[in-house]
Formats: sequence, C-alpha cells, structure tokens
Amino acid sequence: MNAIERLKRDHAILRSKLDVLESALRMGPETWFVLREVCFTLSKQIRDHLRREEALIAACRKVLDPTALAHIQLEHKDEPQHLRTINRLFVQEQGHTLDQIRPVLTGMIDGLRHHMAEEEATLFPTIERALQSKDVEVITTGAPSRLHETMTVNRVVQEHPQTKRTFERFFINIPLEGCNCLDEVAWRHGMESHELIGELEAAIA
Repeated sequence: MNAIERLKRDHAILRSKLDVLESALRMGPETWFVLREVCFTLSKQIRDHLRREEALIAACRKVLDPTALAHIQLEHKDEPQHLRTINRLFVQEQGHTLDQIRPVLTGMIDGLRHHMAEEEATLFPTIERALQSKDVEVITTGAPSRLHETMTVNRVVQEHPQTKRTFERFFINIPLEGCNCLDEVAWRHGMESHELIGELEAAIA
C-alpha cells in the first residue's frame, strides 16, 4: 500500500463514520450515546490521518502551491478543533436533547466531506506526481519480521500464530476482520493502533 492509497483508505473509513453519524442524527435523542462514542473515535482517527497526511505534505512542500498549502493547513487546524467542541458539548449537554450538538455536528460532517473531496481532486494527484518524479517509496507494509499498522490481521496471524489469542482477547473477529489493517481494527475496537501493536509484539516476544 503506497502513501496515497493509504490516505484514500483513511478517507473511505472516515466517510463511513460520517454516514453512521448522519444516520444516528436522523433517529433522534435515543442515539445520543452512539453519537458521542462515534465522535470520540472519529477524533482519534482524524488525528492519526492528519499526522500521515502532513508528513506527506512536508515531503512534497516544494512542489505545492503556497496558497493551496495555506488553505489545507487552516482546515487541518479547524477540523480537530470542531471535534473538540463537539466532544465538549456532549459532556455539557443536559437531557441528551441534541439541540446544541445537531447544528455543530451537521456542519462538521459537511465540512469534512467537502475537504476530503477537495483533497482527492487536487492535493492527492499533485503529491502522487511529486512522489513519482522523485521515485520515493513511502509508507510500505514493513518488513515481514516487524509489525506495522498497515499490516492486515491475517498477515500477522499467518506470520505469528501466537498472536491469535491476543486478537481474540480484544474480541477481534479474525474471519470477519482478517483483511483489515491493524490501525483500522484498532480504531473499530476503541484502541490506539500502537496499543494493539504493543500487545501483539508482547505476544510474539
């Protein structure tokens, strides 16, 4: 999986979370706890995604348009702030009515979707061309002897059978989630990717 494929996969995961949020919002206040949990997970996912994206942008900074770069940096600053505001509202909201949260959450969903579409149309092709011209290889699946967050569950179990018990301990369904990468599985189960990898490495050791 190369760098751009990784970012596009992140976008697909984020869009699926936004779909869940929209569906839950339509159901009303009874989904309050679901919305809160998804927003908390989404905050961690966006933080990790932005870290990967900004590392790529830094590597290709010389070929990026300064105006476009400034716009991206502003949005990268705004998105985590919006989610922090939403998570704070979930703590402060009395009665679980969603009155305050609904408009802020709807604006965040629309803004994030627009930002991802904009990146895929302009930023990603520019970065991809820059990487090809430099013949740079970034974000690979790692050496077989090392665990990396882009490795799939199936690959880890195949290369290190002793990790199977660790996956089962965290209720990770190997037949159903085997084709997913470790970071995606960790997110789905409410963990940081480095936490899951640490547990797997301990099992291997």
